[in-house]
Amino acid sequence: MKLKLLIITIIISITSTQIIRAQNLKWSNNTADILEQGRKEAGIFAPLKTGWKNNTELSVHPLWFFIIPNASIKKQWKSNEKFRFSSKHTFTYPTMLYNMISTEGAGGILPETSTIPQLFKLNSTALLSIDKFNQTFTFTAGADLCLSIGDSDFPYIEWHFVYPRTYSLNNTITPHAGINATGVLYGNFIYEYRFETFFLTNADAGVITENQLKISWLKSDKFAIKAGMIYSYGKFPFDNDGGLYPTFDLMFGF
Repeated sequence: MKLKLLIITIIISITSTQIIRAQNLKWSNNTADILEQGRKEAGIFAPLKTGWKNNTELSVHPLWFFIIPNASIKKQWKSNEKFRFSSKHTFTYPTMLYNMISTEGAGGILPETSTIPQLFKLNSTALLSIDKFNQTFTFTAGADLCLSIGDSDFPYIEWHFVYPRTYSLNNTITPHAGINATGVLYGNFIYEYRFETFFLTNADAGVITENQLKISWLKSDKFAIKAGMIYSYGKFPFDNDGGLYPTFDLMFGF
């Protein structure tokens, strides 16, 4: 159970984006906005992010880097009074992690007999944000792409949240799309609701949906707390099923 929670934490940490409102660009967010140049932030579980020149945001998760190497770039292409448009590209190399968990006994998630190829995974997502009714609405669409080199023989990890994000490792591509709404609840408390759908590409697969609700408390530009829940539901290899997961992080800006 402890290892399962660790794997889920790693996947959430690397694939997640922060949920602070678009109106406060001091903090990164799950919109088409980016960090201002020179701004840095990190969380206990969230990646280290840096606002770079040319409307670019870079991130890497140092805590997990030596288990699953990763890097991300977010570029804002257009910004005006009507909308903002950005794209985000995240690279991960999960081969090392999959080799670690291919064992019998404690720590074994995949069979010891699994053959893990060289796996190079890229997630590319387009983000379109608009401000309406004192809220920010963001529409996203993208895909997980995986290049596999070498012999391959390993099963899915059939866990809620993890399954759709690792599906492309066995099947090359996983399209996804979603809508996000964020705004002020009260004072420095910010909410975010997100609905996302993963379209699994095999004929015997289906659709996985996720509903996320998160609340952030912006103490200052230097410190924030966020907490929430993610509910995942859809067609898994064993049956239609759902699972509820809590999220929590302490954020530091500098």
